[in-house]
Amino acid sequence: MRKKQLLIVLSICIILAAAAFFLFGQAPDKSTLPPLTCTFLKVGKADAIVVENNGQTMVIDAGEEDDGPEITEFLQQKGVTTIDVLIITHFDKDHVGGADTLISQIPADRVLLPDYEGVGTDYADFMNALEETSITPEKISAAESFSFGDARVTVEPPASYETPDNAVEYDNNFSLVTTITHGTNRMLFTGDIEKQRIREMLAAKDIQECNFLKVPHHGVYNTALEELIGTVRPQYAVICSSDKNPAETATLELLKKYGADVLETRHGNIILISNGSNLELHQKAKR
Repeated sequence: MRKKQLLIVLSICIILAAAAFFLFGQAPDKSTLPPLTCTFLKVGKADAIVVENNGQTMVIDAGEEDDGPEITEFLQQKGVTTIDVLIITHFDKDHVGGADTLISQIPADRVLLPDYEGVGTDYADFMNALEETSITPEKISAAESFSFGDARVTVEPPASYETPDNAVEYDNNFSLVTTITHGTNRMLFTGDIEKQRIREMLAAKDIQECNFLKVPHHGVYNTALEELIGTVRPQYAVICSSDKNPAETATLELLKKYGADVLETRHGNIILISNGSNLELHQKAKR
């Protein structure tokens, strides 16, 4: 009789496991997705981020002018012939500088830009390259969401692109902010936003807890960073920096206070890997 009861219990367990596999396509507690990788290129105090998932490629910013060939070569070595999405967060030279070279060598299906006019030769060269390659950019004035492989991407502009009176340099706060959701993982890429934009987003509750944070403005400290980091509470963080311009100590101390493991690109390329439920962060040796 006891043996019969054990067989019944075992049969029920097998049926439940099979039902879970049928409903969710995988065994319980083994939830994984095809890997999503983010490579943060060592290009000095500049942003150049390559995101890959399920055969699709997204680039967030393109470093300075001299970085264009390096970013292009990196993608070509991976066999990338088309960029699915190119996001330029704002038009400072350390974000848009290499974009003209990049799109002249590797076409982009979609180009997402903030909705304001830049200044300087790097911006002008990029706009000319878009025209020459017959790419019509999408200027983002309201939040935009789209699928990217197995992930969901949301790109958020500022509440307004109006430049305050007497502002000498303000377009950091015009940065497009990108959130990538991959399974249960959330990754936040903040461009160069500074305290006013951070406080604007916090007040609007546009910032949530995320596993990963691309620290804004190359790790330069400001008084809104603690609330940002305390809200996001990232497991991992990356700072795009250089030996000449490393992350500020106060910023590093804040990240440590909230338990984040942080790496800087000044020490080499950084690779973030998501399987939909866990993250890994690795760094290649400094070149």
